[in-house]
Parts: sequence; structure tokens; C-alpha cells
Amino acid sequence: MSSGLPAPDPAPEPILASWKISDVLREHPQLLDFLIDLTPAFSKLRNPILRKVQTRLVTVAQAAGIAGIPPADLVRQLNQAAGITPPDDTSNPDEVSTGSPATAPAWVNTATIATTLDVRPILARGEEPFKPIMDTARTVPAGSSFRLIAPFEPVPLFDALAKQGFSHWSTSLDADSWQVDFHRDHEPAKKAAPRPAAPAEVDWDTPTAEITIDVSELVPPEPMVKILQALETLPPDTRLLVHHVRRPIHLYDRLDEMGYVHTTRDLAPGQVEVMIQKPATSDGLT
Repeated sequence: MSSGLPAPDPAPEPILASWKISDVLREHPQLLDFLIDLTPAFSKLRNPILRKVQTRLVTVAQAAGIAGIPPADLVRQLNQAAGITPPDDTSNPDEVSTGSPATAPAWVNTATIATTLDVRPILARGEEPFKPIMDTARTVPAGSSFRLIAPFEPVPLFDALAKQGFSHWSTSLDADSWQVDFHRDHEPAKKAAPRPAAPAEVDWDTPTAEITIDVSELVPPEPMVKILQALETLPPDTRLLVHHVRRPIHLYDRLDEMGYVHTTRDLAPGQVEVMIQKPATSDGLT
């Protein structure tokens, strides 16, 4: 027999190491002051522009690495501050902090800086800097470095460039600028053979995509990073559907280089779909 009383609110979901900081603040906006007070590393979150960009790019585990805090400790403190009793294990064993090492690598003072790329003007125009960054990285020989200047520490790039043979060292120049030196420790694996040029489009009328991702809420360079990461996991001869807010023009050349077929259609202002088909045989994204 019903008591007529409203059902109790469900227990809040515990915060995990894999959550983006933007997810944490969306669910628990009161934690902004807690994060800022926790460590000087989070003081830039007071700037609403930087907060909008950085919180969408960085996971709790990555934020812990930036702050020099064990990820499990930050997860525990965030849950406690939100009044949540976390389960026994809120960490993700596959979530690795990708902040800079505790001490400067030996190459920082010895490696030649092949070139310097300042992506602050690119980001200020609302454009994605991923392609210029990767184009620059491809020109750097083993044993040399390139220097990146950005308005925040570009944590999501660290793993992407590590796959290309780079290690990194980050330095905060001031409240709005970071300098990151990327050192090519070794050349990436060579492709087995060049691919023939790919056709420009894939038919929308063929069967639906096996994987769909939405990057419309992400800020540069995360859309490009997320798309390329999704393509790495895509089985051969299958398709990826991307929901985006604009035509990713810098992505097209990269897809052509890798032998992917693709097409884009505009559904409405600020609403674009990109269909990408992986070749039947593929030697990866390197």
C-alpha cells in the first residue's frame, strides 16, 4: 500500500577519476571554490574564460597530476566535499596522470629547439590548433624539441604526442601562458607502405555507422583529439559518425593522408555531421 509520500531522491553518483572537471562542476558547482582553495595549481579557474576551456579538457586524474596530488586523494577529497560517500574504489586503473615529471628531464637543457609554435592567437580565433601542432611535430628530428606556447597546460596533447615518440616538460610562464617543450625521443614507427589517394566522400545511404561520437560541446583542440582517438579503435571497413558544430576543415587533410573516406553534411546552423569510413586494411594513425 502506498504511503503517499514522495520517493526519496536517488543517491548522488560518486565522482570518478575519469570525470572531466567540467562534469564535476556541472554536477557540483559548489566545488569550484574548493578546487581553487585546494592548491595554487587551480587558481586559474577563477578566470571564467580559462575555466570554460580547461575544465572541458582535463579529467580529475589529469588535474591531480597537474596539482601534484595522487589521483585517488583528489577523488576522495572531491567526494567528501560534495557530501558523497564514494565506493571502495573510485579510481580508474587505466587512467594515468599525464602531467609533467617531478624533475626536469636531462634533455631540457641540452636539446635543440627546432621551432616554436604559439597557439594562443589560433585559440583566440576559435580555431583548432591540433593540425598545426601535429604538422610542426612531424618536422622535428629525433633528439630535438619543439616549443609550444599555450594559454593553459595542454594536458590532452601529452598522450597524443607520446604516441609519436615525444616526451614533454611544462613550465607556467604567467597566469595566462604555459610553455611546453616536446622532445622527440625516437622516431615513430614507419608505415608499411604508402596508401593510394582516398575518394573524397562516402555514401550516406550505406548502412549506419558502427560508432557515433558527439564533439559539439568540446573546445579546441579536443574535437580533433577525440575523433582521432575514436578512429584508432574503429575496426577496419567500418564507419564513424561525428556530430560537430562546424566543418572540421583541418581534419580533412589528415583523413586523406590516412586513406579514410569521408563526407560532411550541414543539418542546421551550428549542426554538422561527418561520416568517416576506415579502409578495409589499415596500418594505424602514425
